[in-house]
Amino acid sequence: MASEEGQAANNVVVGIAVLAGIAAGDALCLVATGSRYPGTDHAEAARYLGTVNREHGKYLSTLVRLKPQAHYGAGFINEQERTSARRAAEALVEAAKLSTALG
Repeated sequence: MASEEGQAANNVVVGIAVLAGIAAGDALCLVATGSRYPGTDHAEAARYLGTVNREHGKYLSTLVRLKPQAHYGAGFINEQERTSARRAAEALVEAAKLSTALG
């Protein structure tokens, strides 16, 4: 999907990155603390992850800020946002892989 171009493709790529980042953030919290943020507010989940690892919390915050545009069609994602989201998701997924048996 990362090779696709255009505004609609950006939304799809970022939408998938958001979901990957949320799942990775949950995994990182579970490994570090034995729990994850239990609610549905992803901004709060990012803050919770930030208590475990500040950098990871920032990555997740980047992703959840883009969630309305990517998932609900609130607007189109630009190339810079797409790149930022992909980097954030990749960092979170890699960190989760390294902190679990998947690494």
